[in-house]
Amino acid sequence: MKPDIYQIITDKFIKQLEKGTVPWRKPWIETMNIVSRQPYHGANVFTLACEERESPWWMTYKQANDLGGNIKRGEKSTPVIYWQMQELKDRQGITMLDSSGRPKIIPFIRWSSVFNIDQTENIKAPELAKDVATVPLTALEKAQEILVKADVCELKIMINGQNNRAVYIPSQDAIEVPSMKRFPNKAEYYHIVYHELTHATGHASRLNREGITEKIVKGSEKYAKEELIAELGASFLSNKAGILGDVQFQNSAAYLKSWIEALQNNPKMIVGACAAAQKASQYIEGERDNTREQIKDMITGMSAENEHKKTLTNER
Repeated sequence: MKPDIYQIITDKFIKQLEKGTVPWRKPWIETMNIVSRQPYHGANVFTLACEERESPWWMTYKQANDLGGNIKRGEKSTPVIYWQMQELKDRQGITMLDSSGRPKIIPFIRWSSVFNIDQTENIKAPELAKDVATVPLTALEKAQEILVKADVCELKIMINGQNNRAVYIPSQDAIEVPSMKRFPNKAEYYHIVYHELTHATGHASRLNREGITEKIVKGSEKYAKEELIAELGASFLSNKAGILGDVQFQNSAAYLKSWIEALQNNPKMIVGACAAAQKASQYIEGERDNTREQIKDMITGMSAENEHKKTLTNER
């Protein structure tokens, strides 16, 4: 029987939550594959960060051998996920066709096991590329730069204590936040704005996310998922700016319990939320080419996978 990759990843997150820590609220270095030199994305970022390794370099068992090294005896691997496009087939193995007669193709989740370079022997870590900017920006300047580039929706700043809330209002497609002057910790201000901006990317004119476009009940699974997406998106952006380490978080028992229950009820939630948060943060940063199609592939792929399983079950 194949292991349930969704459950494996979710269990890692729940383990952190039960210890009173929030995996997506701690700074992490960019995690990269040592061969492709490409960064990991989505849930992989947080899954690998949970391992708390010093080096950003990861590799498969085969890649370690190909590099002339080996995995140290007794070391355990960490799963990373990826999406693979496949043709849908019925129980007889015949390719299913859509209304136009073309093969139905959807993304299926796949996974592989990786090891950190710290778990290997005889492999030298590559040098990380250095920032070539002539005038380095401070963390808060980077945070402001991201905010200026966002241009997602109208940003309303409530001044002089007129309002004490930070919220995205879908009906107005607008964000309301208190004045920055009311935040002793400026990093907190940017993180909160990033949280609301991530919500705003879900508008029908942008990424069309059900947690924003549909009426959802507070406390429901869809509500929990949208809040998780917003928190993850804010963490992606705060980390990019370099302010995540300055963002405070109250690990209240009630808050952590709510996340644990939500993840236990739906092991696929964390993977879908991470994928959506990654795309939302990319959208906010202006990386919008094919973003809608990418998020459709990565997130609805899980729904399509479920529907396919139901179809096969009904054919029995």
